[in-house]
Amino acid sequence: MLRFIIFLCALLSFTQAFAQIDRDTIKNNNKQNADFIIENDTNVVVSDSTKIINLFTLDSIAQRQKFINDSLIARAEFVKDSLYHRKLILDSVSFLKKELPKLIEASIKSVNEEIIIYTDRLEIIGDSTLSDFTYRVLSQKAEEPYAPWRTSIKLSGNLFKIKIDTVYKKIISVRSPEVNSSFNYNFDKRIVVINGQSTIIKKRNQNYYKYPIDSVSFDLQGRVMKVKKYVHYFYATSNYKKGASLAVDIVQIKEFEYFSDGVLSNYRLLNYCDRWGEKDINEECYKVSYSINRQDRKFTVVKKSEPESVYSDGNFIFEFDNNFDLKIMEFTNVSKSLSTKFYVELNDDRNVSRYLYEKNGKIDRTIMLNYNNDPKAKYKVEAIESHFEEDRISYTQINLTTGKKRTRNRQTLKWNPWE
Repeated sequence: MLRFIIFLCALLSFTQAFAQIDRDTIKNNNKQNADFIIENDTNVVVSDSTKIINLFTLDSIAQRQKFINDSLIARAEFVKDSLYHRKLILDSVSFLKKELPKLIEASIKSVNEEIIIYTDRLEIIGDSTLSDFTYRVLSQKAEEPYAPWRTSIKLSGNLFKIKIDTVYKKIISVRSPEVNSSFNYNFDKRIVVINGQSTIIKKRNQNYYKYPIDSVSFDLQGRVMKVKKYVHYFYATSNYKKGASLAVDIVQIKEFEYFSDGVLSNYRLLNYCDRWGEKDINEECYKVSYSINRQDRKFTVVKKSEPESVYSDGNFIFEFDNNFDLKIMEFTNVSKSLSTKFYVELNDDRNVSRYLYEKNGKIDRTIMLNYNNDPKAKYKVEAIESHFEEDRISYTQINLTTGKKRTRNRQTLKWNPWE
C-alpha cells in the first residue's frame, strides 16, 4: 500500500511538469516572428515552389517553341534561296548550251579550212557545267599525233571567259585558247559579225594593222550557211599605234550545205586575190569544192579545184568506227598518179598509236607515235617511221622528231644505236 501511494505521487508530479513544459512552449511560440513562421511552414514552401517551377517550365517551353519556329523559318528561307540560286545557275547554263555551239562553230569554220562534218551535242554536267565542245573533221593529216579528226574545246575553267549582253540576252565575246572572238548581231537577217584579234603585218617597208571581220549567215536551224571574210587594214605609226584607215577588202567566202540531220554535205571555198599581190583585189584567185556522200560511217568526198589541180584533186574515202574514230583513209588523185591508203591504230586514250601505209596491197611503211606525259620530257610526242621490204621486215627507222636514224642487222635482226 505504501508503494502504491509513493508511485501515485510520482506520477502526479511528472504530469504537472509536462503540463508546465507545454505551457512554456506555447508561450515561447507566441512570441516568435510571424514571417519566420511562414518561411518555415512546410506546406507554404512546397506550394510556392510548385508555382515557380510551373512558371519556369511554361516560359522554357514557349522559348523553345519560338526557337524551333524561328529555326524552321530560317531553314525554309535558306532552302528557298538555295533553290533559287541553283535555278539561276541552271538557267544560265541552259542559255549557254543553246547559244554557245553555233557561235563557236561559226568561229571555228571562219578560221579552219578543213572539212568540218559535224559537232557533238553539248551536255550539262550536274547543273552548273557544260561538256566540252567537240567537232569532227575529215582530216587529210596523215602523220599527226593524237586524233587529228577530233578536236575538243573546254567550255569551263579559268581559261574560258565569256561576256553576255543582259539586255538582249546575247553572248558578245568568247575568250579561250582556241577561240578569241567578239560578236555583233543583225537579228533581222540572222547574221552575226565576228571580230577577230588584230595583227601587225609589214608590207613594202610599212607596218599595217590587220583586223579580221567575218560576216556569218545562219539558216533557220541555226547552222552556218555562209561566211564572208573581210580584212580592215589600218596604217600603223612608228610606235605601233593604230593610224588612219587604209581599206576594207573581202578575202574569202565559204558556203555550207547539210544533210537533214545536220551533217555536212557540200563545202565550197572561194579565195580572192591578195591586196599585196599583182592581181586585182576583187578577182577570184582560187576555188575549191567538196561534195560529200556517206553510207553510215563511211564518207566519200570528191574534191574539185578551179583552176584544176590534177595532183591534189580527186576522191577521198574516210571510214570511222563506232566511236567515230578514224579507221581508214584513202585518196586517189584525178590523174591516178597518186594513191594513198592508210590504216589507223589507237591506244587506250583513243589517240593514234600507229599509221600503217598500204601500197599494192602490202604495208610498206608505218609511223609509230610514242607519247611521253613526263612534264620534264623534251618531246611530248616522238614519231618513228619504219620502212618495210619485200620480206615484210623493217631494216631502217627514222625518228621524224629528232632526225636520228638507225638500221637493223639483217642477220641477227638487232637494231644498231640511233645516230
